[in-house]
Amino acid sequence: MFASNLLLLLAIILPLASLLLALRPDWQQAYRYCLPVLPLPALLAGLTLGPDASLELPGLLLGGLWGLNELRQVFLVLTATLWLAAGVFAVGYLKVHYLRRFCVFWTLTLAGNLGLVIAQDVASFYSFFALMTFAGYGLVVHEGSKEANRAGRVYLAMAVAGEMAILTGLLMAVQQADSGLLADLPAAVAQADRRWLIMFLLLAGFGVKAGLPLLHFWLPLAHPVAPTPASAVLSGAMIKAGLLGWLVTLPFGEVSLPGWGNVLVILGAVGSLGGAVLGVRHRRPKAVLAYSSISQMGLMTLMVGAALANAEYAGPLFAVIGLYVLHHGLAKGSLFLSTAMALPAGRSGQWLLWVLVALPGLSLSGLPYTSGAASKLAMKELLKPENFEFALAPYLPALMSAGAVATMLLVWRFLWVQRTAVGTGNNPVFMWLGWGLATISSLVLFWFLPWPREASVPGWPGSMVHSAWSLVWPILLATIISAVAWRSVKQR
Repeated sequence: MFASNLLLLLAIILPLASLLLALRPDWQQAYRYCLPVLPLPALLAGLTLGPDASLELPGLLLGGLWGLNELRQVFLVLTATLWLAAGVFAVGYLKVHYLRRFCVFWTLTLAGNLGLVIAQDVASFYSFFALMTFAGYGLVVHEGSKEANRAGRVYLAMAVAGEMAILTGLLMAVQQADSGLLADLPAAVAQADRRWLIMFLLLAGFGVKAGLPLLHFWLPLAHPVAPTPASAVLSGAMIKAGLLGWLVTLPFGEVSLPGWGNVLVILGAVGSLGGAVLGVRHRRPKAVLAYSSISQMGLMTLMVGAALANAEYAGPLFAVIGLYVLHHGLAKGSLFLSTAMALPAGRSGQWLLWVLVALPGLSLSGLPYTSGAASKLAMKELLKPENFEFALAPYLPALMSAGAVATMLLVWRFLWVQRTAVGTGNNPVFMWLGWGLATISSLVLFWFLPWPREASVPGWPGSMVHSAWSLVWPILLATIISAVAWRSVKQR
């Protein structure tokens, strides 16, 4: 009990305590080297504590309750791992210019991101969510360029609107539940007289962070201008905070809401396909990856819609969503970090680097025997039309297949624009270590954790052989489309 309480406390206290290093300018180099250490207590908590770990803090705000469950454990491992890898990368990436300012905003954003994952009371959850959101502004505008400031203004405007919607929705839900615990909100929202308004506010407010269509505009603006380590955590971890907000506040499992399910399935499909259509038109690698995140979040939104439409399948879909979150977050973080890597001088070294860059992308597209394949098969296993009765249920398989093709198109587009943008040179050791940690984690961490495997397809990994074609044909189709497009452009 003492060890679990200590880890949960250190997960937040250590990042906040490190702010003391910002008091003196001559401590900023020490601050830089502390960045990889800050997420370690949270990572240990996610890997070693059980799903029933909890910590009561009666003197905090309105009475704090921090802890884990199976869903939060997945989010915590993803968040801490990605911040660790990006922190290592940042040690080699950062210059002296604005170093102390970067470290302060990085630390505050980290504390907010970790805190909202383990917070089980509404006051702590919202406080950490707001801390992450507004401290993240400092990362977006770090470079101070005209483009960064413009992206920061859009980010801040949408963040304020989103936070207002979230706060209003949470206050209405708390009043209905007569409780400040997140666990009591779903049942209360399900029975509320103004359920539609509470759900609209929470869906829209958290949807800003999750990149919901029509609320996604800040993403493709912020990612290209933010420092590369910040882009990695923005897309790999922070964007998932909106998804977690939905999962812990909406009435999943309490009541079936086919109307809301249809709306979210449509929005998920629009995000998945629209993100690809917009993304393939961009020439900046990080912009393409930003639209790829919108596309992938669309598939997760589609699963959220299915869970709302059928209360019976909410629990199994939560497990698959957690599986998809872990897979996408690590793979996308690795891809973002790769955009700052220079090619080594030797041809053999360049080929090896390109293979390592491509593997997380191929995993995103569902390459057999990768975490992406397991995630997509688990999603297809549950989202069979016969399992659901809402209007768009018969179209779920087609929407998922179209999303898989869209993902691979974006992967090819990213590899092409990265090829034209990358230069040759030497990478600092810490950049190699951070990118290597993110890449290895995206490829192997999935297989060493028990709960992703338990949420996978029955009969895994033998089922992969029988399902290989369903995974491969979208990759082949997207590859053919990309080859035809490349050839037509080349012949102009």
